[in-house]
Amino acid sequence: MAQPFRLITIKVSHYCEKVRWALDRLGFDYVEEAHPPLFSALASKLRGGGRTVPVLLTGDRVLKDSTEILHYLDERAGSPGTLYPADIRKQVEDLEEQFDKDLGPAARRLVYYHILDRKDLTLPVLLSGTGAAEQRLFRMVFPQVRELMRKGLKINAEGAERSIRKLEAVFAGASELLKDGRRYLTGDRLTAADITFASLAAPVLRPDNHGSGIRLMSTPPEDLARVIEPYRQSPAGQFALRLYREERGAMRGKIA
Repeated sequence: MAQPFRLITIKVSHYCEKVRWALDRLGFDYVEEAHPPLFSALASKLRGGGRTVPVLLTGDRVLKDSTEILHYLDERAGSPGTLYPADIRKQVEDLEEQFDKDLGPAARRLVYYHILDRKDLTLPVLLSGTGAAEQRLFRMVFPQVRELMRKGLKINAEGAERSIRKLEAVFAGASELLKDGRRYLTGDRLTAADITFASLAAPVLRPDNHGSGIRLMSTPPEDLARVIEPYRQSPAGQFALRLYREERGAMRGKIA
């Protein structure tokens, strides 16, 4: 019997959620191995990956990028072309690339800007699903990790303002696509574009049924709540929240 895939993650990571959703959607058997930041980089490199997650171990390959992983899964699914239908493949890939480049970093940076100084909000999500030893060590080095995150992700006031502009543009573009009443971003089928948008928007939308099993800040700080509420109320935000209710809620990954 073939061994299940192993997915190396930071459990709350929205790029990891993108891959987790695709695995669940396509029915692949997998085990998730979650680590906190910094420890995740070590776990990835020890398995042949780089410094970032997600990393998918298939038994004969090590896949290191969320989009690369989705293409791999789609090609090996029972019905190839589910995530990237041939007739709209270019449109799906272009949207996915835009969301990976603009939406993902902006959503992450904006939320961390508002919560990184709040251990009560940050530590529970970063440590969810991780081992006890890593949790103890991470709590000890968290001040240093926090500064590395600020520097590496450009988490500062200027970065937050840039992120808001990026988010406004991405949400406006997605809302425009949905204006004609289509059910999904590219028409009547759920594709990699929809999974990518909903997953990468999750930090600012705080959906129920997140594949990590984590409730993303049921009570966010007031300043963050004011900033992100317009995204939740936008047509694109309501679309992504619907996907989490109707598509994601029935699926869950397996945790090591």
